[in-house]
Amino acid sequence: MFSVALLLAILLSLNLCHAQEKRFSFEEITLDCECPDFEWNSSSHRELKSISKSANDLEIRLDIFAKWNDRIINVISRKDGKYEGYFYHKQTETFPMYEKDSVIKYKGKWERYNFKKFQLEDINLDSVVKLLLSHQITTLPNQNEIYKKGFLSPYLLSYKMDGKTRSFRFGPPEDPMKEYPDEPVYRHYDAILKTFFSMVTPMYSQIRRDIQLKNEKEQRDTIFLRKPNAEGHAVYVDKDGEKSPYFTELTNLDYTRTDKSYLQSIKELLQYRKTPNKNISFGDLPRNWVQLHVYKGRFYVYSPSSGPQRRISLNDSTMIVQEMERSVRLMNDVQLKGKNVYQVSTTDYKGKTRSFQINLIHKSRGIAVFEDYFGKGSHALMVTIERASRFPLVTNYSPNHIEPEFVFDTPNFQELLNPEQY
Repeated sequence: MFSVALLLAILLSLNLCHAQEKRFSFEEITLDCECPDFEWNSSSHRELKSISKSANDLEIRLDIFAKWNDRIINVISRKDGKYEGYFYHKQTETFPMYEKDSVIKYKGKWERYNFKKFQLEDINLDSVVKLLLSHQITTLPNQNEIYKKGFLSPYLLSYKMDGKTRSFRFGPPEDPMKEYPDEPVYRHYDAILKTFFSMVTPMYSQIRRDIQLKNEKEQRDTIFLRKPNAEGHAVYVDKDGEKSPYFTELTNLDYTRTDKSYLQSIKELLQYRKTPNKNISFGDLPRNWVQLHVYKGRFYVYSPSSGPQRRISLNDSTMIVQEMERSVRLMNDVQLKGKNVYQVSTTDYKGKTRSFQINLIHKSRGIAVFEDYFGKGSHALMVTIERASRFPLVTNYSPNHIEPEFVFDTPNFQELLNPEQY
């Protein structure tokens, strides 16, 4: 056994030395890859399938669940006499994420980061397996069965051998080793960890360096309106623009879809229609709008911490408004009152008729001022959904809980409505 351990130590030391001079290539487990070993779990995240479903003759895994911002899986397998070893890593979140914060959506499942898959090369995996067996992985108990003090158990070792599968958990072995220096069982846990860590530490170090450099670059490139606090909350100009999931949410028109609530609203409103329904001519008036903001002289669209931004959809028969809640008004008429000025008449669910004015102050950019929208003398700055991507997106990133909304400047509507400005 000593010779096996010595051989493994030499192989691993050579691998570590070699790792200092090279980068390790990896495969990213993207959504379009053919990855039969992965499946979606009950938490809507992708994981390797249970080891009991493995098609390998032999497989040993070390899963690490509690490393800060990391999900790590180490796998050694053998099939038809051929050994293979892999190291999987995925960056995770410090705090729980809402679905709108996720980057990837696939068949109703959500992931923010993909796994990176490294192959373990230049390592005698047969010797590694023999070493792990010498540390009694087939008979070691769950550590909390013999060490009764409360502690985290982030390590899960699973194996499949001779058609049988088993797994056991254990935590950092340092404390029990100090308390029971003559008890070899805790040293077995320690040796198992060191065996796996020796193989994957170079790749893990590479990942941490890459993540650090990426974060530093984002810090340099990102314009923060509120810098990140201890819980990660920040307000910033989103570099991803229209490719950001926040922008997708902001310009989503799903709130206009016909459903039972919408049909009920129509039924209640139709009692106020005194004349037969007529075709409304919108001319060049765009139909779908989202709120626009001003900050230090520049226009922005905004993804809030909580709730949707104001969106308005004009249709042949209804005006649908999405704010904190969706409301539906009956569309009565649209009239062109001047150059790029439209008068819109609607009826609400109480039968009250209201009119407001849409001033297309910059037609090519899709910017408009809705005048008298909230009542006489009120104004709202809006942009067409089709042109919203032309403006920077400010995101109120709130990973842990609802945060105060960012306060933009109050637009100078008198100046905006001055045609000489454009």
